[in-house]
Amino acid sequence: MKPPVSARWLAPILLVYSVLALSFSFSTPLFEASDELWHYPLVQHLAANGLQLPVQDPTAPADWRQEGSQPPLYYLIAAVLTSGIDTSDMPRVRRINPHADIGVILPDGNANMIVHRPGAEDFPWRGTTLAVQVARLFSVVLGAGTVAVTFFLARTLFPERTEVVLGAAALNALLPMFLFISGSVNNDNLSNLLGNGLTLALVLLLAHDQLPRLRWYALIGVLCGAGLLAKLNIGFLIPLVALSCLLLSLRFRSPRPLLYGGLISGGLTIAIAGWWYLRNVQLYGDPTGLNIFLDLVGRRATPASLPQLWAEMSSFSASFWGLFGGMNVGYPAILYQILNAIAAVALLSVLMCFASAAVRRRWSAQRWWMLSIPLLWSIVTFISYLRWTAETPASQGRLIFGALSAIAIWLALGLSWPLRGRARALPVSGLALLLAAAALTAPPLVIRPAYQPPPLLPATPTQAVFRSADGTAIALRPGPRLDSAGLQPGDTLMLNQGWQMQTPASADWSQFVHVLTPDGVIIAQRDLYPGGGRLATSDIAAGSGWENPIAIRIPDTAYAPMPLTIVAGWVDRSTGERMRLADGADTLALGQLDLQPRSGSALPNPLSINFGGDVMLVGYALSDLSPQAGASFTLTLYWQARRPIARDYAIFAQVLAPPDTTLYASSDAQPANWTRPTSTWAVGEIVEDAHSLTVRDDTPPGIYDLRVGVYLQTEPGFPRLRIVSTDGTPAEDFLSLTRMRVLPKEDSE
Repeated sequence: MKPPVSARWLAPILLVYSVLALSFSFSTPLFEASDELWHYPLVQHLAANGLQLPVQDPTAPADWRQEGSQPPLYYLIAAVLTSGIDTSDMPRVRRINPHADIGVILPDGNANMIVHRPGAEDFPWRGTTLAVQVARLFSVVLGAGTVAVTFFLARTLFPERTEVVLGAAALNALLPMFLFISGSVNNDNLSNLLGNGLTLALVLLLAHDQLPRLRWYALIGVLCGAGLLAKLNIGFLIPLVALSCLLLSLRFRSPRPLLYGGLISGGLTIAIAGWWYLRNVQLYGDPTGLNIFLDLVGRRATPASLPQLWAEMSSFSASFWGLFGGMNVGYPAILYQILNAIAAVALLSVLMCFASAAVRRRWSAQRWWMLSIPLLWSIVTFISYLRWTAETPASQGRLIFGALSAIAIWLALGLSWPLRGRARALPVSGLALLLAAAALTAPPLVIRPAYQPPPLLPATPTQAVFRSADGTAIALRPGPRLDSAGLQPGDTLMLNQGWQMQTPASADWSQFVHVLTPDGVIIAQRDLYPGGGRLATSDIAAGSGWENPIAIRIPDTAYAPMPLTIVAGWVDRSTGERMRLADGADTLALGQLDLQPRSGSALPNPLSINFGGDVMLVGYALSDLSPQAGASFTLTLYWQARRPIARDYAIFAQVLAPPDTTLYASSDAQPANWTRPTSTWAVGEIVEDAHSLTVRDDTPPGIYDLRVGVYLQTEPGFPRLRIVSTDGTPAEDFLSLTRMRVLPKEDSE
């Protein structure tokens, strides 16, 4: 057997990792890394308050929001490291962009979660900027530890496979998303190190050829206790600790590993982490504090089903390889597709490798026992991720980095296993080079441009001037451009305007653009700060102008054909004040367009809304978009069965004004007035389903939502079919079909 790979090879891998991680850290503006906007304020609070943990209150969220419910070890260490730095300037530096498109990539930018003040983050660092960079450096060190763990875990499992040992460490070190998180203030960096480190410790425990010394159980207890103080997911490793001790007891036919291992490791785990869980019980009645966490971070309206989670796989995979900022700054889609294909091949290959080794009995029982720990940890991590993501709308692949060492090993093993000799290193090296290229180019070509403010333009004559009560003035520069050729529901309207500060501003004003129907119903809108969200009016000098591209997505369900008007204005979100034109109007019409129906279908307003995998809403029509109170209108729905349907569903249609749940008009019936039960539908058949709705006499004039859904009348609770989305958005059990205006009831006299 070949000698194990020398540890000296780890040094250059760690050097490359460190350079790249620091590059990500220095290129990412403050608070633009995933959740850093919430993670660092907790560090700052602890540093300023003698490490005293906050008490969470969902009714009054603090600057750290849900992160105050996380196990505190990472935050406590980072607070100690930054405690001597004056961070009183944090409110000035942490200026939140209220319109940031977190988790959404749109063509007009607006990815920044913070509106960055000119010069505030420049080197030499000071104040909050210095403290964040120190905390980020701490994270980089933790990430280096995870890379080292991957190297030693691979060397322990496959000492004879150089390409697996070096390949796994390199894949870990070069993974862009790992580098991005490692260069940010995020408690995942400590939990990643401890989760992967505990996996290595358990594998080394099982590698013993004689009964382990008691210090091994003590080490595992310390790692487990620290892990439970770093993040809750480490708790899923506790059963694997028990399994490892059981395997040792069976192997050596001695109760000592199970008895001593349980007592020592369990006792130390409780001694180190138990106080925090006891505190949660005393404060929140929940040892994990998860209920408070979910109250703050937000739950899905309904837990995601497996089809819904599968629909979100693109978001999961992108955020595993590299999706930066607030999950809204990414690579071209083709890169994710290539990496996903490589990973799929590697996964299939590694399964074949395990099957071949089992059939040919190439590995000893001891190696299988050792392999069982990272194998089970990978599976448990993924299942726990699915369970967590089913509750919260955050499908992020980085959440499985607690098992990244094992995952990197499976990738390296799967890619190299089918080949022989030196050829084994080629596919692993190819993937490493691809990741290295992606990691090298991300800071200068992907991350920095996303936050670069647009150039300010010299003053020009203007067309219209908005003024506030205090005299602040913003003017429209000549030539707004509206790209609306062939606009259909589901398309994105691109609007490019030029604006100019006429006077200095003390407030930060938001621009709004509304897309209006002839009855004044807003069917689409966009609110953002100037310059794609990257400028603040309080920072722009009088006389300076800027270009303001705006992307407005027309809803898939928008009614067509329909003439639409585009209007714009300015509002101060802190007070609700709107600027006004000279004639007193608070909006300016920028243009008109005709929304056209989707082509390729004879149905009115064609759609493809999938309810539960059974029923597809393929179109709809309305007899009146602006009914009067007391009047009736007809909604015609067009349905199609996606597969044979065994049960008879009912359809509901409702007029309401969220968040108020009062129904101002409704209809509940099986399709086509009870004449076409869904169990009679042929697959692919179009079923026309008309509903007559009468608006209540006492309905106040205003804008209302028209909702439809599918449910079972014959089962307790009237369970609804949930929409299966294709873009990763959270699934609802109803469809907001369109907005409509209810007019005052006419006087009958």
